[in-house]
Amino acid sequence: MSALACYGIHAAYHLYHGRPGDLLWVCHLGAAIIGIGLITSSMAISGIGTQFLCLGTPQWILYLAMGGEFMPTSIFTHVIALGIGLYSVRIFGMPKGVWWKTVLTLVALIILSRLTTPAASNINVAFVVQEGFETYFPSYPVYIALMVSMAAAYFCVVEYGMRRWWVRTGEKET
Repeated sequence: MSALACYGIHAAYHLYHGRPGDLLWVCHLGAAIIGIGLITSSMAISGIGTQFLCLGTPQWILYLAMGGEFMPTSIFTHVIALGIGLYSVRIFGMPKGVWWKTVLTLVALIILSRLTTPAASNINVAFVVQEGFETYFPSYPVYIALMVSMAAAYFCVVEYGMRRWWVRTGEKET
């Protein structure tokens, strides 16, 4: 419930400021997904949300370090919900194969973002190459294929690392 509340608080901020598309950012939804997973007792679902935040939170920190806008409620999704997700994985485990389910969820989220959000917002890089990377990528399809492939490798490594070193002994084969 707490992770869902974290998402709700940050979502309310975006809605109040007229940015409903921002509710679909992968790291924001990661908080909601953790909450849904914990409510339904599905560590696979909670694991997907946790992996989303493991990917999104470092990017958020980099965004802030480069002068990006700080929203006070973003602490709820990027810090508190990540903590809830990591704690739940530590206590309840991380099922095998969550990494590929996370990749499929990410691809579905990119498609949903493309269908429902304004192109100018480029939510989840659903429309164009991220600003600053245009000179490195000849086209958007090459860029998005590489980004999803790198995310897949990242999720695989994160799952392995969590199962090997983070999950309590006895919970690793959950």
